[in-house]
Formats: sequence, C-alpha cells, structure tokens
Amino acid sequence: MVFIAFSVLLLQSPARAAPAPAAEPRTIFLNINPSWSPDGRRLVFQSEREGHTQLYVIGVDGSGERRVTFSLGEDTHPAWSPDGDWILFDSDRDGPWNLYEVHPDGTGERRLTHPGATPTEEFARHPGWSPDGKRIVFDSDRDGAGHTDVYIANADGSDPRRLTRSEGGAGHASFTPDGARIVYAAGPRPKETDVWIMDADGGNARKLTAAPGADAGAKMSPDGRHIAFFSVRDGGKPEIYVMDADGGNPRNLTRDTATEYELNWSPDGRRIAYYSDAPGRFEIFVMDADGANAKPVTSTGYENAWPAWSPDGRRIVFGSTRCGGDWEIFTMEADGGAPRRLTSSPGRDAHPQWSREGKQILFQSPRDWEAEGQVSIYQMEVPPQAPATQGAAGTAPATQGAAGTAITGTAVRLIGTGAFDGVPEPSHDGQRLAFMRGRLRDDKYHWELWLADADGKNPRALTENAWSSQVPTWGPGDRTIAFHADPMGKNRLFTMDVATTNVTPLLISTGDFVDEVPSYGPDGSRIAFVSTRNGTRDLYLLEVASGRVSRLTKGLDVWSQVSWSPDGRRILFSAKTSDLDDVYVIDADGTGLTRLTKGFEGVR
Repeated sequence: MVFIAFSVLLLQSPARAAPAPAAEPRTIFLNINPSWSPDGRRLVFQSEREGHTQLYVIGVDGSGERRVTFSLGEDTHPAWSPDGDWILFDSDRDGPWNLYEVHPDGTGERRLTHPGATPTEEFARHPGWSPDGKRIVFDSDRDGAGHTDVYIANADGSDPRRLTRSEGGAGHASFTPDGARIVYAAGPRPKETDVWIMDADGGNARKLTAAPGADAGAKMSPDGRHIAFFSVRDGGKPEIYVMDADGGNPRNLTRDTATEYELNWSPDGRRIAYYSDAPGRFEIFVMDADGANAKPVTSTGYENAWPAWSPDGRRIVFGSTRCGGDWEIFTMEADGGAPRRLTSSPGRDAHPQWSREGKQILFQSPRDWEAEGQVSIYQMEVPPQAPATQGAAGTAPATQGAAGTAITGTAVRLIGTGAFDGVPEPSHDGQRLAFMRGRLRDDKYHWELWLADADGKNPRALTENAWSSQVPTWGPGDRTIAFHADPMGKNRLFTMDVATTNVTPLLISTGDFVDEVPSYGPDGSRIAFVSTRNGTRDLYLLEVASGRVSRLTKGLDVWSQVSWSPDGRRILFSAKTSDLDDVYVIDADGTGLTRLTKGFEGVR
C-alpha cells in the first residue's frame, strides 16, 4: 500500500488541432408512420432499427412493444383494419412494391396485389382502409404514367380501379369517416403538392390547400370536421397542421424546429399520432388534437460503451443497452458489423475485457449480489462464431448469436467480496489481474487499486489513500501500472512500480480540468487518456519519454477508458451523443475517426 507523493510537471501544449468528427451516416427513419388500433390502445408502426424496415406494435403508453413482420425486404406504411383483425402494409420483399396484410400477432400473412409480367416499381404503396373495411385505397404507377395515381380496390386486392389522372402525381390517400370521399395529395411535382378531396368514385375533385411547397399526408378527423396534414409552408421542415374540413383556418400544431411527418387521428379524435426527429432520431409521438401535451411513445436510442479489441484485432467486445435497456456484453467485428449478445442477466454487466490469449472475457456484474451494492468480477468463455439465420415470414428469426439473443455459457465469478469490484485488467503475461475496489463513504464510492492472481485468488491492495485511485492499465513488461487519482481534488495521471508500489506523476497541473482513464499503447511508449483541459472531454495522446501531449478528438464528450489495437495503429473509445454513448475508432495520429455503432439512431 502506498501514499502518493508528487511534484508538479509542466503541462505540454497540444501539438496539433484535432480533426473534425466523422460525417454522420444517412438519415435513419427509425420509428415512423404510426396507425392506431380501432380501440385506441395500441399503435402499429415501421422501424429501421434492425437494418430492414419491419413492422412493430406498441401500447400507446409505450409498453408491450413487439415485432410483427420478419421479412428480408422493406415493410412500410402500416394501416390497422377497422375491425382490428388485420394490418395492411406495403413491401418490396418480392421485388416491386405490393400490398400485404398480417394479423397483429404476426400470423396469417398474405399478399394482396400481384403485378403482371412487366411490373412497375411502385405497383401498390401507401394503403388505407375504408371505414367499413370492404375497400382499400393506395398509390400505384401500374399504368405507366411515369408517376403514381390513386387507386381503389376491394379489401382482398381484387378489382383495382384508377381514380385520379394527375399532371405530376397523386397519392397518400385516405377515406373520410363516412366512406363517401377520399382526401389525397396531388401536384405538378413531388415537392409541390396540395391537399385535395374527391368522391370515392373519383368524381368532384377539389383542391383544399394552395400553399407553396408540399402539403400531404391528409387525414380527416373521426367527426369529419377537421383535416390534419403535414406541410413545409412555415420554413422548409415538415410540421403537423390542422384545418377545417373545407380547407379553411389552417394552423400549425407542432411549431418547433424538428421534422414531423405522417400522422393519424386516434379513434375518438382527441389525439394525433405522428413521428418526429425532435430527440435527434425519428420516434413516434402522440399529442392532443390541439397540439398540446406532445409525448414520445417510442424511445429506441441505446448506449454502447467500454469497447476493447480482441488480441488478434478482429473483434471488439463492448457493453450495450440495445436489448431492453439493461447493460449486457456484446461482441462485434472490427468494422462494427455482426453484433452478438454474450450475456443475459438482470444486473448491469459492464467493463468487459479480453483475456490476453483471447479465449475468455472478463467483466463486472452485480448478478449474484449478496450485499447491497455488491459488484463482482466474472470470467466467461468466448463462444464460437455462429451466423444468424432468417426466420420464415411472420415468425421470429431462429437466431444464434444475433443481437438480442444471449448465447453465453456459464460465467464464473473470480472476485466477489461484498464490495464493488470492477474494471478488470489482465497483465500482459496473463498471470495477474488488476482491478478497482470501491466502498461507500458518506454516500459516495471511494476507490482503491487491487491486484489478484489471474484466477482471482490472493487479492491484495496496491493503494490506500484518502483519495480515490481508479482505472488501472498495465505498462510494458507488466512492471508498471498507470491510473488516475484525485489527491488535489481533480483527477490526474500517475504510474506505479508494481514491485515497490512507488508512484510517480505523469502529468500534473493546478488547472481546473481533469486527466483520467489512461491506457498504455502496446509498446508502452504512448498513453491515450481523456482530458477536459480544452473545455470538453476529449481523447489525448501522451508520449511517455518526452511528455509531449497531442489532442486527438474535438468536442466528442469521451468518458470510457480506451483500448489500443494490437498493432498500436488505432484506438477504440466511446463518446456521448445527446447523452447516449456510441463506440468510435480513430487512428493513433488523430485521423480516420469512425463511429462503429448506431445507438443514437437506435439502429441495432
């Protein structure tokens, strides 16, 4: 055990400006296009969270979410039947877009429309039901006009008839509550549309709006007095509007900077469901019919943290909340692909680390707690690779090792004492294990560094101080351990001689910032660490011999400890986007920043 004594070292200036964060990927239409069940208790919607767009059902209060379709295509634009027995939707699973329906429990799936020998791209899209459930309305370009028009058919897809012959396209049609008329959007170009209304046989078409830009997605309220729609008339981003049934008195219901689309009235006409990117990704919202009390129904963003390279550099282990919000251990390929869930426990499985030979994974968990606040260190065998398989239409996929399916064997507890033991770090020779032990002091954890044999036996304390010492990382030859501690009230970096427990400061300053979570590079000549010295929590690099510090990121809000690739060329870490952690990789020279996970977008 050791008391830390130190001298102040001069702080080095960053050698270069940090690169800008990597460009964000394309817009992910995560949870969109909600449709109410007839009893007003549930919503069906489409989600791109698993890569392919599929249909999900959820309670209006956000409970009981369940996946309904399991195709390899894109299943979109769901519409609940008036009797509640069917969900109508369009899909490109068989090539061109066609109409399908499925029971809300995922059974009975069947195809309704069938193109001929030369099918067009959008043979049938954007379906809607008549109030009596006997007819459906949809968009189609089946007649070769070069754009879509509105069609009507029997509920089984038979006897389709074209209702509009527009100049530049018509679609997004829906019946009025009495079934006598249809509201739809039409215009000379896709981004220049207005809301129209016509009789259900296509006669007496009349334009209701004439604003610049696009008005579309119109739905009449259940009492027939109002029409809600989305429009870009007030500034370029679509927002939700409502107007009188004759087109008068239009008013903006959402009035914000977010993008809002595709709405549906609740059966009682008191609420409107829609989708919005207000949280930074598209989620389903419900608001009162006057625009008040807007609340999210879905919240699909999740966290990914504590990434660590496998010894061969081919895989990454990390923690994630992608399966229901609880932290579990996952692996993925080095490029972020093929995530596999390894643990399934009610506790917070966290801070995973590979054994040096890559055959086991160490992690911390409260799963077998025997005392309040107890967290223990576990070891599990790395399961063999097994590809995911696709289930049949309407059934859950029979996955083995896919995200969401736990494939772990037995996790063996190595260290468990009633305290909070965590952040395991095996030595390079695989013979020892450094870790942190925390105990509550005045409702706050106090941390010390500990050392044990690789099997968890013979634990002994390395530090015992009035301040906390945290996040150990082994140096070259397993002779030293670097860590951070806060003897002056701010975390700073230190290194310890393991044989003598003598401690030497690495970078100490009286500035109002922190240096923490160090990680030695493979050859021991460099240490990556996190610092707030320039205002934000970013990743830095320390050259041990010279004391030279370089800034690697700018404004990414980095929190977790970092992991070096075996060749020392790349660094893994996690950083927060709007309070959600995602995994990033960057070259050791500060270039090539890439985000590997899409928890902020909610994509699994």
